Amino acid sequence: MTYPPYKLESTLTAHEQDVKAVTALSNDVIISAARDKTVRSWSRTSANTFSPDKVYLGHGHFVNALTTIKPNKAHPDGLIVSGGSDKFINVYDPNRPEEPRYTLIGHSENVCALTTTPSGYIVSGSWDTKVIVWKEFQKAYTLEGHTAAVWGVLAIEDDLILTASADKTIRLWRNGKLSHVYQGHTEAVRGLALVPGIGFVSCSNDGTLRVWTLEGECIQQLDGHTSFVYSVIVLSTGEFVSSGEDRTVRVWKDGQCIQTLQQPCISVWSVAGLPNGDIAVGGSDSVVRVFTREAERMAVPEAQKEFDDLLANQAIPSNQLGDINKEKLSGPEALQQPGKKEGQVIMVNMGATVEAHQWSGSEWQKIGEVVGSNKSKQTYEGKEYDYVFDIDVGAGPNGNLKLPYNVSQNPYDAAQAFLARHELSQSFMDQVADFIIKNADGVDLGSGYQDPFTGGNRYTPGATSAAPASNTYSDPFTGSGSYSPGNAAPTAPAPSTYSDPFTGSGSYRPGNTAAPAAAPASPQLTKILPIRGYLTLKQANPDAVFNKIRSLNEEIADVKLTAEEFEYLSLSVSFLKNPTGASLNNDAGILAVIKMVTQWPMDKRFPALDLVRLFALYAPEELAAAIPRRDVAGFLRDAGGLSSDSNIASNETNAMLAYRGLANLFNQEAGRQLAWERRSIISDMLQVDVSGKFKGKMTRLAQSTLAVNFAILLSSKQEGEIELGLTGTLVELLKDEQDDENLYRFVMAFGTLISQSGPCREVANIMEGKTEIRRIQSQKAGQERMQKATSEILQLLG
Repeated sequence: MTYPPYKLESTLTAHEQDVKAVTALSNDVIISAARDKTVRSWSRTSANTFSPDKVYLGHGHFVNALTTIKPNKAHPDGLIVSGGSDKFINVYDPNRPEEPRYTLIGHSENVCALTTTPSGYIVSGSWDTKVIVWKEFQKAYTLEGHTAAVWGVLAIEDDLILTASADKTIRLWRNGKLSHVYQGHTEAVRGLALVPGIGFVSCSNDGTLRVWTLEGECIQQLDGHTSFVYSVIVLSTGEFVSSGEDRTVRVWKDGQCIQTLQQPCISVWSVAGLPNGDIAVGGSDSVVRVFTREAERMAVPEAQKEFDDLLANQAIPSNQLGDINKEKLSGPEALQQPGKKEGQVIMVNMGATVEAHQWSGSEWQKIGEVVGSNKSKQTYEGKEYDYVFDIDVGAGPNGNLKLPYNVSQNPYDAAQAFLARHELSQSFMDQVADFIIKNADGVDLGSGYQDPFTGGNRYTPGATSAAPASNTYSDPFTGSGSYSPGNAAPTAPAPSTYSDPFTGSGSYRPGNTAAPAAAPASPQLTKILPIRGYLTLKQANPDAVFNKIRSLNEEIADVKLTAEEFEYLSLSVSFLKNPTGASLNNDAGILAVIKMVTQWPMDKRFPALDLVRLFALYAPEELAAAIPRRDVAGFLRDAGGLSSDSNIASNETNAMLAYRGLANLFNQEAGRQLAWERRSIISDMLQVDVSGKFKGKMTRLAQSTLAVNFAILLSSKQEGEIELGLTGTLVELLKDEQDDENLYRFVMAFGTLISQSGPCREVANIMEGKTEIRRIQSQKAGQERMQKATSEILQLLG
């Protein structure tokens, strides 16, 4: 039987980050999960329209997997099941989005695969290499045997389960015991789907789909995708539908690709089937799209044209398509000839541009314009790449690893491939991906990093400085290699000399589980609370900041710095470069900085705020003298838009630098006195972000550092009211912090307060602080320093 081609039905927009998973409760209700920490439902409002309905809250980090439980007597509306990077599995009643009905805790890493058995049991797979079978929402048993992350799970029967892994194998488990291992894929296996009467189909990073019998025979291999294949489903028609990193959804029948649906995003993370045969697609552009074969459900012509235009206006890097000689390409007449096969891509010389067209559904469809690159290629293992980064993981002479990357890749998958190749902890995923994004000049495909202030890869506070041509970028593990203002760690000659700011241990590195140092004879007797030493955020490159100010000054019309002000500013910058060997002999340089912070446009103040952060560290008295009423805290609050009733539009960079300046104010006694005089302002500035207004990791690092310093100061002064308020604020901040270093700092601030104050302990118990600390202790079971801190806090709370 021949079916008409799929066409766009509806475009669903509300998510703020990559849509990692989609599924359907019915023909009229679609569920999606995204990296924005939410699960959403979408309800059909007309034949070809879905509208946002409910938002299911409860996850604290990326949500990566979805499944559903069919309606039954206990749950007549069925249930929605989601899993994510917070290691939790949440189970929701579809009509009660405000909180999960159940939360299943058992995995120690990202939950990236979910399915349900015929009886409604839940099966979950995780980066921790384990599969857990949950019966009646309790852990029934664990399947262990894979040696890398489990990316796919499929329940054939209640206790007959297939699992797919980054170790390149598929395993069949019967009643909790390994029954068979399927081998054939050459890269990570990402997804599984049941093929009735035959067995199952799998998809892989090797770009193929394979059809298997349960007995272990691979009876078919489907080639067509040009990159990783992330998701595969089987329709009631017997056709397969797959999606992947090549921007496509492909429909397969009898071993052949019969339709290629190009998508306007790099990563097409997930595809799901509706009972009526329509398909829902989730991608890295934060959008869910629904496609149908039924004319009555197809999008109106205007919506279809908008989608086609979106595809046609994509910029496709030439390196993704191979070497292209424009002069040898055919002209527009090539589009008069039919394609040789579904999915075929041709390059067409249109004169001024080169266009890419794909044969889809018996017609040529423009899928973008080809853009070249003037960058010279680099070679790694015989292949050319746009970048080959050096990553120092702190493992001695052989610790310098190579990370190859092309701008056409998704940074998260390049990071995942790097970590898997070198058997590194998946907890580094965000760090490595962020490093790639910040240091690779990509075309506008959703993966390239651009300085939001200048449009280029130059000075940006909180990130690395301009990346030199030699690719000597800042190492995301150690921070070495280039400017990274405000990093909490002192610049270390080698990772092994890094000192934990709390314990002095040389083994700890941010973002990873602490490698235990030589343990004392009786570690349980060694108290770490309260913290006594103030922390600073001092790493900086004043020259880079000064050059950025010079560049931005050319864009300012009415309030640019004069030549004289620049001269004074230059003297102040010289002091900041060597604050221990020089003295600040003029206040005119600080006044020039104050002028920029108060009079320049909000989006151009950040380098001046970076200098304020350093003045707070090295010259707090001189800084206060230049500010009305010596109110440094109030000045930073207003500059960063941190007042709870501020009308200033949120600016994450300015907020981050304001928090850093306040944290640094505690470095000297004079600064601590200034902070003490404005303690209510500082309390309010920490309170304003309990709702998660500012989410960036570097902003939260500044907040958590400020929290530690403020807790130390309040404890030393025995300041009751504000001390109690900070205790409550910290309990709230503990609830949603995901970064290990930031969470540890909030924990240590909280512990410092309750270790010195009985009333703070009472507030902590009233605010259910003990529950939060127990949760953190359970989640961070492998982190020695966190275990020590949380154990000590639980003893204090009784």
